[in-house]
Amino acid sequence: MLLIGESGVGKSTWINAFANYCKFRSLEEAAKADGVFPIPCTFELRDPHTKEMISISSEGNGIKALSQTTKVGESVTVMPNNYVFQYENAQINLIDTPGLMDTKDTTGHSTDKEHVNNILRLLSTYDEIHAICILLKGSETRLSNTIKYTLTELLSHLDTDAFNNVIFIFTHATNFNPDQTRSILERFLNETKLVLPLNESTIYCFDNGTVNYLAQCKNKIPQTEDVKDDAKRIWTRSAKSTRAIFDYVCSLKPHSLEKIKKIYNAENTIRILSEKVIDTLMCISKDDDYLEQKKKEMEREKARIEDNPANFAPDHLRKLMCVTETKVNCTQLGYRNTVCKSSKCTVVVNGKIHYEQICCAGCTVTSMGWCASMQFWTWCKVCSCHKDNHDWMTTRTELVTETVYRPDPSAISQIVDGNSALREINNVIAEWEKRVKMYKHETEQMLRTCAKLNTFVHQNALMKSDDELSRSLQNQIETYEIAGAHTATAYLKRIQCQYEQFLAMEKSSGDRTHNVHGLILQLYSLPMKGNDLRKAMEVEEKAAHEVEENSRTSNSVMDLSQSKSKDKCITM
Repeated sequence: MLLIGESGVGKSTWINAFANYCKFRSLEEAAKADGVFPIPCTFELRDPHTKEMISISSEGNGIKALSQTTKVGESVTVMPNNYVFQYENAQINLIDTPGLMDTKDTTGHSTDKEHVNNILRLLSTYDEIHAICILLKGSETRLSNTIKYTLTELLSHLDTDAFNNVIFIFTHATNFNPDQTRSILERFLNETKLVLPLNESTIYCFDNGTVNYLAQCKNKIPQTEDVKDDAKRIWTRSAKSTRAIFDYVCSLKPHSLEKIKKIYNAENTIRILSEKVIDTLMCISKDDDYLEQKKKEMEREKARIEDNPANFAPDHLRKLMCVTETKVNCTQLGYRNTVCKSSKCTVVVNGKIHYEQICCAGCTVTSMGWCASMQFWTWCKVCSCHKDNHDWMTTRTELVTETVYRPDPSAISQIVDGNSALREINNVIAEWEKRVKMYKHETEQMLRTCAKLNTFVHQNALMKSDDELSRSLQNQIETYEIAGAHTATAYLKRIQCQYEQFLAMEKSSGDRTHNVHGLILQLYSLPMKGNDLRKAMEVEEKAAHEVEENSRTSNSVMDLSQSKSKDKCITM
């Protein structure tokens, strides 16, 4: 059961509640056993004796002074975690995920994108899933920008066939009436023209106050009879909802994750390669101009020799015939720096954008918002730019010049007069013209392939998302414009126009069956620039492996069974 939702909706608390509803037959039995808390959590409440605010933990280690760093009733989930329960005849995998942040600006959200990528990485380790649970607060009264953003960000990464396995869990639903939040959800679906089933089989209400109550009992906090009665009512209704979810999910046909993996693979490739592709295209532009200049020099040399064969100079000709190529050189840092990519903190050197503003060297946190340089998850204390302008860099990218063609000394030795020099010059010019055509061909191939990848995502995702390459192109155009780099700006605008044409062609074709893996291999097989593009994925693949290893925090199965038969595995 994949649990996704905005920050603070109560995913981790719901898992704790789920564990207790499955393991114990009644609230009294759970309280007597001090409950079960797969995810440690803390609560704030007023001391019944002193009337002062206190903090208690699900660990049952006594009353403490209020913590200024722990949110009420929550455990802070930074990475997606897998919790495995055994209940009756089924093994249940609950996947807890980081909540998306509540911010006014919904255009960047670098931390949210980290969370979504980590969720998809973990999800990609499964072949199928039974249920995708979207958690919303049952106390919501309006369709806020936060709800719109959260639902859009989550649903845009699911494929169109996943709608049958989507269910909605309303937390904080004190009256167990879904009508108010359901109407908000219906409005969102109408506005986005999404068709998702909303009925008693796909909507479930919970009040997770039971977890708070059990934590208080574990910490020997005295309870009044009224509190006990309320807790019993909540337990009865929520346990009933738990049984209903379990029965419904068991009846569902598991959803294959193959297409979600393909969508993620395509998105991930575009996201990682977007700047790399632009860097490579800038190299091509620079080399194209360089070859045109070399060609003009050779034409002038050719004219000089034709005018007077005595002007033939072997050494000068040998230097003219050498060809260099600009390449993107990536080297691993061995650590991670937090850099600012805003136009204010970015410089252009020799036609290449450099992110020289390092706001945190050797950053070790798992979420950008917790970086030491960030102020209240919003602004950078070092450069004063917004958090969403920052990114992690694990490599150093430089443009280097390499000699890719030197004339054969034996061929040069055979140039003994003006006529033989002219023949060699014509041969070299023909080779250079061929190379320029290859540059243009590879430029077109890269843009066409990225357009195909983006179109695959656009046509197969449940909701449509922005194109990362388009966004990166626009960001770099703005940076070059501010830097006054008119040639680079003009070139990228032409690339942008060409890419938009390819996008329009692909989207009008209606082809939904692109071979994502094959398209990526096409990029990597480009004879001049493909190997450079392949190397750009190495760091990402390593990061994906680390996330997969770190996310599987629990290899043991928590037995919540009231029966010991084990013959079914449900990944929900």
